[in-house]
Amino acid sequence: MAKRIESTNMRESDLVISINEALRQYTISMGAPAERTPVIKAGIDLERFNLGIDRKAARQKLQIAEKDLVMFFMGWLYEFSGLRELAEELRKDPEKYKNLKLLIIGKGDLWGYLSDAAEKDLKESMILLPWQPYEEIPWLIAASDICVLPAHKNGIMQNIVPIKMYEYMAMSKPVIATDLKGLRMEFAEGNGVLYIDNPEEALGLAMNLSLDGGITREGLKARLFVEHNDWDRITMQFENTLAKLVTDNQ
Repeated sequence: MAKRIESTNMRESDLVISINEALRQYTISMGAPAERTPVIKAGIDLERFNLGIDRKAARQKLQIAEKDLVMFFMGWLYEFSGLRELAEELRKDPEKYKNLKLLIIGKGDLWGYLSDAAEKDLKESMILLPWQPYEEIPWLIAASDICVLPAHKNGIMQNIVPIKMYEYMAMSKPVIATDLKGLRMEFAEGNGVLYIDNPEEALGLAMNLSLDGGITREGLKARLFVEHNDWDRITMQFENTLAKLVTDNQ
């Protein structure tokens, strides 16, 4: 019944606006006419997520050494987030990853497991913090080197493009992410997003990036890809789209 109602809404609407191409394809599969399905991408507050935050000071606040390679994740700690696999991979070879740290912000299903790991055998490799005020997030990203979205390839994740991806990229951070349909359709190749098939691959890829200047190189690509997605521009595009819709239907 829900599918029939949603499909009817899609077919009968004058306009069906999506925030990424994967969702647009979904609306078309549900019956929305392709010519009435524009994409207006997610926006970023570029004043808040800016490149001027003092990285050194941010690291000092978290007691992170300059030599450390920091991988950042924020969000709900789902069982399928891939974070358990990252922690287990760290446990396998602590010497190999001795200068690598996971900085994780959030709450959820894996909190107990990760909290226990951070207090015991991964206390030198993991910084786990509960939800932080939104205004604190930019300096936490600034303290990091690489951001990660190592989720499992399941039905829930396939078509989504989390807005945090744009925030990571706006701060010139490369993102290591599972090769999900929605992400690949949105960011393609060569734009600062590096794809993996399994969560465990994230650590090795991060280490490789740190050796050849890849972090800076891929971070610049990421920033270039999203720097025109500020909310002022997105809002204007949305207003123009609505205004055209009204005009066309007069």
